[in-house]
Parts: sequence; structure tokens; C-alpha cells
Amino acid sequence: MRVLLVDDDEDVQQILGHYLRQDGHAVTAARTGTEALGAVSDGDVDVAILDLTLPDLDGFEVLRRVRSGPIADLPILLLTARGEESDRLLGLGLGADDYVVKPFSPREVCLRVGRLGLRRGSTEVKAENSVLRWGRVTMLINEHRVLAGDQEVQLTPREYELLRIFLSRPRHVLSRAAIIGAVWEDGYVSDHVVNVHLASLRRKLGDDLQVENVRGVGYRLVEPKS
Repeated sequence: MRVLLVDDDEDVQQILGHYLRQDGHAVTAARTGTEALGAVSDGDVDVAILDLTLPDLDGFEVLRRVRSGPIADLPILLLTARGEESDRLLGLGLGADDYVVKPFSPREVCLRVGRLGLRRGSTEVKAENSVLRWGRVTMLINEHRVLAGDQEVQLTPREYELLRIFLSRPRHVLSRAAIIGAVWEDGYVSDHVVNVHLASLRRKLGDDLQVENVRGVGYRLVEPKS
């Protein structure tokens, strides 16, 4: 995913940018509100991480302008040193999707970014088409059913969400952090749990769903055989 990181703190840019890139995201840095609005207007952003304290426009004003602009549905995670409830409520009231208070865990931020980005992608696909297909695998979203060829496959709720995430972004490499953030609400599960659910999904769908491990990054669907 393409992540816009808006913060004038050099340490935050370096540390958080490093973790985001490790998860396979393309990161664009902005250190002022003006730079952030310019990056958003270019349209090459999937998720924005926005600090409230900036040297020109504050984060609240940036948030207001984004929400009233042409890309009003851009997922935005507030990143702030302010711990007051009033600031958090104001940010959420202006349309922020989530927030993290400094000092923060970079891994937690990555999980939340992954969750916001994948949910947006899934929502876009869902709005365009209630049927997702990949080779012989068909997901009927409105009916909450999965078919392999003409055979229905019974999946657990977690397996269903895991499959939906992959089918909604079929040619993207999905990091473990992004998968965990999107499928497990609390975001605190081990890699082993992800592996177990993925193995079960592979077992149920067999050759109809091949997932490759992109070393050091995450997972990607293998193109179905024609």
C-alpha cells in the first residue's frame, strides 16, 4: 500500500518509515500540512498517518480539508502526543478513522495501517461487485458463500475474512501485519496463528488457492492456471 506519513519529527519519520517499509508499504514523507495536502491531491495515497502538531497547518485543519475534498474517503490515522480525550474526540468527530497516542509502538501503528488499507480496498471491491473470483474460487459476498468450481466450501469466520482479504487485493503482497490488523480486531496474535489459519484455508481449497510466501515481506496469491 501507499502510505503518507505526515510528521515533522525526524525520528518518527525514520523509525516508523522503516517499519512500514519492512511491511512492504511504499512510504511518502510530508513534514508540513501543506505538503500533506499536496500529496493527497496527487491521488497516490491509500492511507495517511497524520500528526496533529505541524509547523504550518495543524492536523485538525488538514483533516478538515481532506474530508471536504475529492478524496474524502481516504483512511486517516491520527498520530499525536496529545493524550487529552477532547483532542481524540475532536479528531474522530472530524472524520479520522483511528488514532494512536505517542509514545507509540511502531508495530501497533503498522497493524492499524494495514487494517485501514485492507478494509478500504475490500469496501471498494464490495461496492463495485458483490462477487469476487480467482480462478475456480468464487466468493459470493452477499450470500456469504464460497465455491470452488461448483462445490461449496465451508469456512470458519476467520478463514472467510482471510480469503476475502486476499481476493479483494489479488495481485498485492500482503504483509503479516496487514493481515493480522484486518482479520483479528485486537491485532495481538502470533505469526503461528496466521500460519495455522492460512494452512487450513489452503487445505480446504486445495489447488484452487495457491499462496506464495514472499520472503521477508508477506504473502501473495499465485496466478490461477488458465
